[in-house]
Amino acid sequence: MAKLENNPDQLPIAKRLTIAKYDAEDCKDAIHGSRIPKTMGEQVHRLCTIRGIRHHYGFAQELRGVTPEFTRALNARDIMSGIIPTISRPEETPYCIWYPEVPKEDTLRDLVQRYPDMLYHAARSCAVAGYFDLYQELDPLPEVHVAEEAGYASMQKSSNGSQQIYEHILSQSVKFEIMNDYTRMVNIAGRRVASLNGDTAAYLSLTARSKYYGPREFKIDAKPWHRFCTDPYYSNITEDWGIDDHDCEAPNAPEDYLPLVFSPLPADLPFINKDKLIYVAAYNGDIDRYARLRRPQMLKHEWAMVIHGIYHNAIFAKWWTTQIAEHPEDRREIKIRCAINARRIMSDDLSWLTADTPGKLLPDLIWYPAVAHCVTYEKLAHMRPAMFETCLRACIVANDPWTWDDLLRAAPDIFKFTRDSSEPEDPKLWWLSKHARYGLWGEAAASSNKIFQKDILAAVPDGAQKFKTPHTNSDWWGDYYVARDLYFPNRSRLVRLYDPVQPGSTTEGPYDGMGCGIGDVDLALFLGGAISRETWKKEMEDEGSLQASIEEIWDLLELNQAPSHSSRI
Repeated sequence: MAKLENNPDQLPIAKRLTIAKYDAEDCKDAIHGSRIPKTMGEQVHRLCTIRGIRHHYGFAQELRGVTPEFTRALNARDIMSGIIPTISRPEETPYCIWYPEVPKEDTLRDLVQRYPDMLYHAARSCAVAGYFDLYQELDPLPEVHVAEEAGYASMQKSSNGSQQIYEHILSQSVKFEIMNDYTRMVNIAGRRVASLNGDTAAYLSLTARSKYYGPREFKIDAKPWHRFCTDPYYSNITEDWGIDDHDCEAPNAPEDYLPLVFSPLPADLPFINKDKLIYVAAYNGDIDRYARLRRPQMLKHEWAMVIHGIYHNAIFAKWWTTQIAEHPEDRREIKIRCAINARRIMSDDLSWLTADTPGKLLPDLIWYPAVAHCVTYEKLAHMRPAMFETCLRACIVANDPWTWDDLLRAAPDIFKFTRDSSEPEDPKLWWLSKHARYGLWGEAAASSNKIFQKDILAAVPDGAQKFKTPHTNSDWWGDYYVARDLYFPNRSRLVRLYDPVQPGSTTEGPYDGMGCGIGDVDLALFLGGAISRETWKKEMEDEGSLQASIEEIWDLLELNQAPSHSSRI
């Protein structure tokens, strides 16, 4: 047995599936269809094998029936090679049978005759290949994924047959969603009326490739097969996550998303990548757009955009209370629930707060973009003493020295402490002498009302020196942001006129320790076509820059508006 362990390729397949031992050569050989990996306990090995099966007919036949995903890949490869396989169980039915090759028309016709439930797989293949006559012969219901696939093929591959299929489906008064590229399911009985909504993983999007790498290698954007991956791609219709022996990006969507940022959404979305629209809708708290556009799984940074939208839109916050649990466990949902609670506080609602509300759901930022009524902060501090300092800070932001005084005088009772002889007699100074720190001092120093700073200095005479810098290794956002920074932020001097929506999030920022943004979109929206795409490409992109300073924007405007030499003659 020990000898077999040293030669795992001699072990039974079932045993090899349990051994996790990464081997780059195994990945390479599997991708090229040379041999199956010696061990297949690592997901990356299995994905490379599926990729090899899809691209090489005859490869890995010994894996048929071993696992459903291997069998589906083998069945898909057979169909693409003109062979109708025996599909014994529903879980052996492949979803994508049109990549990397589209079956011939006769194969699709025979496939539907033998397996009627694969009608829409065949219709989708017709959309990719432009088999308009066969599509009409099959006579499927007008399906939105088939329509989008046909539309993309007509634009990206100049397929006349695909264009005919697209126009035929769009001419129907009712369209249905039967396929689902997120779940890889085809549900004819459960079809629903739908419109084109950008949920199709079109053929050319599948050409995006990611090079394999092992479980101990670290990459900033970890791939779906890696344990550090937190944001896997939302669809995987080929079941191999686009793994390959090289990296390659897919072509851009045929149409620009930006006009739809400032225009009503049409019933049927054009051929865009809607991800940027999702970010903008979440960031702005636009319920109708967001609810329509969002995908079943959040995009990278999307949760941060949602938090911004919740903070800035009480209606969006209310809607999100119906979307996640009141006491979530997922770390991102905890952040979202914190934002909801912050928005509720700023809207003077404490009905959600009880003695049992977990501390991780109590927000820090409760005074931006709005301040609550003074009574709200006072009651909050009494209900949850852990929020006391945050409420004091809110009093500074709200320029409310009266509630500030009331809270400080009530502090000994709130915290149920008895003053000893060494502590200040004035109850107002008791808490400040013990707990004042840089964040509170910074907010007081930034306030135009110096009474707050004066009170802190009365309790901590050397406060100006003591609170000159944050505590060593401080990672609390409140030590680095004051209200003035949020209400009057410094605007970036760099602008992207084309593709301006650039979402990003950080683990350091004011939104309860998180920062988020979508880029400086305003100028790009208003300038519109004032600077032509050609001018931007020539003067900026061809010079290696995707963004320009405000000064450069003015120069480009003058250049774009200057009369050409020929027009002056």
